[in-house]
Amino acid sequence: MPPKEYVLLLGADQYLRERALLGTKQATDLPVWAAAEDAVRKPNRMFDNMLSADPMDADSLLRAIRAHSAQGWHPKIVVPLNDWTVDSANTVNRVLGLGGLDATVVVNARNKYAMKQALLAAGVPTPRSQLVQSEQELLDAIAAIGLPVVIKPYDFGGSGGVVLATTREEAVAGLAESKGVVAQHGSSYNIRGDKYLVEQFVDSDDEVSVEVLCGAGRAQVVAVTEKYLSPRPWFAEIAHLVPSHRTGDQALTDLAVRACTALGIDRGLAHVEIKLAADGTAWVIEVAARPGGDGIMDQVERAYSLNPYRLHVGSYLGSDLLDVVAGAVPTKTSAIVFLKASPGRIQEVLDEKPLPPEVRSINISAKRGDLSQTAKNWSTREGFIELEWDELFKEKTWLPVAMAKRLSDEMFVVDEAAGE
Repeated sequence: MPPKEYVLLLGADQYLRERALLGTKQATDLPVWAAAEDAVRKPNRMFDNMLSADPMDADSLLRAIRAHSAQGWHPKIVVPLNDWTVDSANTVNRVLGLGGLDATVVVNARNKYAMKQALLAAGVPTPRSQLVQSEQELLDAIAAIGLPVVIKPYDFGGSGGVVLATTREEAVAGLAESKGVVAQHGSSYNIRGDKYLVEQFVDSDDEVSVEVLCGAGRAQVVAVTEKYLSPRPWFAEIAHLVPSHRTGDQALTDLAVRACTALGIDRGLAHVEIKLAADGTAWVIEVAARPGGDGIMDQVERAYSLNPYRLHVGSYLGSDLLDVVAGAVPTKTSAIVFLKASPGRIQEVLDEKPLPPEVRSINISAKRGDLSQTAKNWSTREGFIELEWDELFKEKTWLPVAMAKRLSDEMFVVDEAAGE
């Protein structure tokens, strides 16, 4: 009797990654499974089946997979959809002989210091950095790199613990803050958080992310996203717009492809973050070996009428879809913007006001009594709106940010005297 095969998605049930299931169904006729630590008490009925396993732990996954093998079920491939599952997914793939990313590629994609060394070795422009653990090592790094610097955990994401420091005193306080974020959230995302990157600051608010479909020996840019960041000293991502007006910048897209090649990413989507300095120099900040988060994939799908998860999963299954990507063109602009109340205690949430016609969807996560904090990272948001325009912007537009601010000011009644 032939084996019964399935595709195992890791991270597909995470917030704003729900469209991964549909993309996988477009890529294959095989059943689609997911994993959860307690699939009995926390089932997700959208999937064909659920493994009772920690999706971030390869050993846990292998035990669950082998238990189902007794009934004739075997994974065709395991596909990671977020940072926290890149290692576990590809470890399982290698153990079971299913393919997947090379172990060195996974290290380079998860360890920001190793990533930057690989980029520099390949001649890809990226800010200088040093790895530190102690306050003294921090001060030594500042002496070598020069101020200002950016301090961040070397294996985290979502702008968690990322702080700008313009003085030695700010740097010491920034390292303490970064350690505090890791202490608060690290265990939930299975990160070590024992080291921190001190990085040369690129003084610019112009930043994009580039989604690249990678293959063996070649790659193709899917989309360029314009990113909007919170005020310094933090770098919270407050909005993403697709397509960026920089989409046709060949030098920019070539740089993103070079970055993926430098890290050896040979399958699936990669998420490349690039900052553009005032003199026009493009700097690769980070590269992730998975689809972009924060609902960026949904905006790409709306703008291009192409589900990026189909590309990601199809690539892991061995399909060459680069020509499909090359033929895709945007026909509209789509954006996701995160709602932000003023700092203080939320007294009321007025969520029944009329919405502008550009609003495609709205999700309010805050409720009465919540404490609103300054935008620092993903955890300080009060919800989001998705916007759509039947036009392609030829220059950077601030419409998404302005619209979200107006709606936030109208929706959230805040007692600012309550403080943070």
